[in-house]
Amino acid sequence: MKIARPATLITIALMAFSLGLVGCRKDLQGRESILGRGAGKGPGGDERGSMIGTGTALPDSNPIGTGAATPNTLGDPKQGIPAAVGDWEKWFADPNEFKDQTVYFDYDKHNVKPSEVGKLKEVARRMKGFKGKALRIEGHCDERGTEEYNRALGDKRAQSIREFLASEGFDANMMPTTTYGEDKPTDPGHNEAAYAKNRRGELVLLSPTPSN
Repeated sequence: MKIARPATLITIALMAFSLGLVGCRKDLQGRESILGRGAGKGPGGDERGSMIGTGTALPDSNPIGTGAATPNTLGDPKQGIPAAVGDWEKWFADPNEFKDQTVYFDYDKHNVKPSEVGKLKEVARRMKGFKGKALRIEGHCDERGTEEYNRALGDKRAQSIREFLASEGFDANMMPTTTYGEDKPTDPGHNEAAYAKNRRGELVLLSPTPSN
């Protein structure tokens, strides 16, 4: 029997070692494909990053909790109505001009009811005679629900009124909105009669002061 030469043994060993490396590399590639090659990662390498945070952020045109009248866009930017502009805090506010046109809403709703449409049509008609003046729209809620939820709901109510008046031809740039949530009830009662009065949208006529 012939005995293999040392050179032959070394060649066989090198071939076996090379085959072993190839096998390991294929195995690693297989496991990578199982994890999902190129998958997105969140903070800290969390694989859920490929799913979390893909939603579209809601517009935050009126900071919740401030109660301040600030320029707003409509909730849906696709509506094409531009944001209101102006330093409205310096304008003279008349809350009595449209006091009889206060718009009331159903519980937990922000759409303008058919029964309130006539009020807004009257507002749109009268605003045509107020050249150079603006209209602040204030959204209010009753006390039920969390403070944060009610501020968001009040904002939606104000935006619904703004959208309706814009559809009637009034310049959206002249309609800043604000939300007070449950902070300014018109009736301090704790019953349905009081709640119905507090679910409202108020319209305040703004006139430029000499400095504007």
